[in-house]
Amino acid sequence: MLKLIFSTVSLLIGSSLFSQDLFTQSKPIVYTKVKFEQVKDTSIPNKLVEINLKGKKGFAIDKVAIIEQESAKESSYIYFYKANKIIQKILVPFWIMHLTPNAEIADFNSDGIPDIKFRIYTGGNGMAALLNYKVFLISQQKKYKVMSFMDFSSEKEYDLNGDGLPEIIGCSSRNYNDHNYWVYNLYNWVNGTLKSVSKTYDYPLWTAVDFKTNKVIAKSIPASVRNATLRNYPNEYFVK
Repeated sequence: MLKLIFSTVSLLIGSSLFSQDLFTQSKPIVYTKVKFEQVKDTSIPNKLVEINLKGKKGFAIDKVAIIEQESAKESSYIYFYKANKIIQKILVPFWIMHLTPNAEIADFNSDGIPDIKFRIYTGGNGMAALLNYKVFLISQQKKYKVMSFMDFSSEKEYDLNGDGLPEIIGCSSRNYNDHNYWVYNLYNWVNGTLKSVSKTYDYPLWTAVDFKTNKVIAKSIPASVRNATLRNYPNEYFVK
């Protein structure tokens, strides 16, 4: 079993904690960024954004467009274009009001075809301001699947064991003994769905909530408590 090896620095702050980076032995995967363009179409009353993929290496599509739907239930349509024709559309359970400016291109399923990732913040205050939908448009040869989930993490993806299949990070929150913690689980995209690989890397991993870029590993959390937070899927997991 492959485990991450962490460098440890003792801290005397009431409990046994170790300060280190979450992924000291791995670098994040390399992304190519592409900017969202907001389109002003007077025939469409709702928000419309596009990603232009013309000239982007490896893509069989030219453009992705996302249009919010007017309904009591939050939803949007994602359209996939080739030669200015819609070849696929998928209804997704979120709006794009607080969309990040850029999408990121990388191969998340190790099939040699580029995939697309972007994030949408839900809005809110305090910890709720960090909540966001992570959205992945995963290539399925000629078509795409949309996979998304909601969590607190803005972490990048890491190929921890060097097999070419990036580990996707999910982050939830948990209160334990009147202290707040981030709880990290790991997943791979396998056969059209997320598969938990947390046990492979000795996750779930708990860190103290301090809103800093460095993560403080909460080594004082009993194994039984930590293992009880193992998740087969992240919060609000959606795939279509």
